[in-house]
Amino acid sequence: MSSNISQIEESIRRMTAVVRQSHAAETARSFGENPTPKIRPRGWWVLACGDMLDESSIEQRDITRNALLRETRLAGIVLPENIWVWDEDGVAQLVISTVPSLERAQILAERLKKKGLTIRIKRETF
Repeated sequence: MSSNISQIEESIRRMTAVVRQSHAAETARSFGENPTPKIRPRGWWVLACGDMLDESSIEQRDITRNALLRETRLAGIVLPENIWVWDEDGVAQLVISTVPSLERAQILAERLKKKGLTIRIKRETF
């Protein structure tokens, strides 16, 4: 069962990446950036960070996700879709926004930190 959920999550991540990739160049140009055509343009993720999770337990993973969603909603943030990112240490991370420049990501991150969230900035990956 856990393997099925992992496969579904990976499929969702791949589909999301394909959609974002198709719009990334247009978004970058709209912000005055002119990306090299040979390099796939990427944005910057602004991530809300939650607790460590037990990857072997689906129930624990859901509890961790729900706790982070509660934190973001209490901070006044409701997202149209939840994109989850885990780091090498197993910290649950929720993509709050993808922005085209590091400067914009830092501005947004500072505003979100003032709302009491733990925030991390990471280069978008496909």
